[in-house]
Amino acid sequence: MSKKQSTRRNFLQFLGLSVGTSVVSATALGGIINAAEIKKLNPKQRAFMIRYGKWMNEFMEVGRIKKADPGNTENNKKMATLAEVAEKFKPELAEFMQDETFRLIYKASIERITKEI
Repeated sequence: MSKKQSTRRNFLQFLGLSVGTSVVSATALGGIINAAEIKKLNPKQRAFMIRYGKWMNEFMEVGRIKKADPGNTENNKKMATLAEVAEKFKPELAEFMQDETFRLIYKASIERITKEI
């Protein structure tokens, strides 16, 4: 495994993200799934996935910049801030992961982020 892949995997593990996969909100997550999928979640889960989708979009943009310009200090600060936000997701995420439908949808979102990083 290359150092780059190892670092990516370590970062995702730090965020509490597995390398599994599934689906998420069409609007928040760039059309990964249709609206019917997101409607399978309860209102609290939907709200979380929308917040998570917005975070994911920001994170992927920061990741693209990091790939192109690893020494970009401002971008590295944004990445650190986004990692802190991800840490705050953990308690709510742990609760929602007990629901299989949520778990499948959430895991699909992970596929998106792992492809982008």
